[in-house]
Amino acid sequence: MEEQSEQPGDYHVERQVMKEWIVEYYVERSQNETLHCITILRGRTADEVQTRLYSELRENFPMEFKLEVTVTRMVPIDIDTDESLFELQGIFQP
Repeated sequence: MEEQSEQPGDYHVERQVMKEWIVEYYVERSQNETLHCITILRGRTADEVQTRLYSELRENFPMEFKLEVTVTRMVPIDIDTDESLFELQGIFQP
């Protein structure tokens, strides 16, 4: 019986799939009120989502020199939502 040797690259690498993440955070701008924000971002890992959040903050607050951001929730959305739950009297209500 021959012994099988493992070659580099023979191991199984689990490929992470792209997911949607809900991100809830507070933004404190210089001398302005605190904003409570919720967004949905796509990414494979929390690090990737965090990078996308940085990009979104730069886009939404281009003139701000300093932002204090506190992320309160960053979780992947694991299930498909039943769109009919958002329908009231035939009108879509997000």
